[in-house]
Amino acid sequence: MFNLNDLLMQYTNDKENLIIILKEIQNINGYISQDNIKELSNFFKIKENEILAIIKFNKYLSLNKKGKILIKVCNGPMCTKKGSNFLIKKIEKILDIKEGETTKDGKFSLETKNCFKKCGNAPNVEINGHLYSNVTEDEIVNLLKKF
Repeated sequence: MFNLNDLLMQYTNDKENLIIILKEIQNINGYISQDNIKELSNFFKIKENEILAIIKFNKYLSLNKKGKILIKVCNGPMCTKKGSNFLIKKIEKILDIKEGETTKDGKFSLETKNCFKKCGNAPNVEINGHLYSNVTEDEIVNLLKKF
C-alpha cells in the first residue's frame, strides 16, 4: 500500500519538489486524494488551496481516481464543429457521469482533450489509448457496449 510519508522522506520541503511529488503520487495512485493534499500542505507549510490550484492547472494531475477504461473526446475546433460536443453529451447520458468524472463502479472515466492532431477524421475519440475517428453517436453507443 502507498505511504506518502515514505515518499516525502526522499525529498526536502522546498516548494520546487512539490510538482515532482504530485506526479509521483499521480503515477502510484492514479489520482491525488484530499488526504494527500493535507499531508503535502503540512510538509511544505503551504495552504491546501495552493496545492489544489497546481493540480487543477496541470491536466495530467487529477483529484479523481480514473476508471479502468479512460475515454477522451476531442474538443478541438474541428471535432466540435463535426459534433464532438454531442458525443460527450451522449457518453455522459449513457454512463451517468459528467466530463471529468468516473462512474460509480470505477469502470469508466470521461475526459476531453484539446486535439488528437487527426482533424481530417473528426470527431475523434480515444478509448484506453486506441483512437477512433469519424465517430457518430450510434458508433459511440456500440463502442461503449464492447467494454
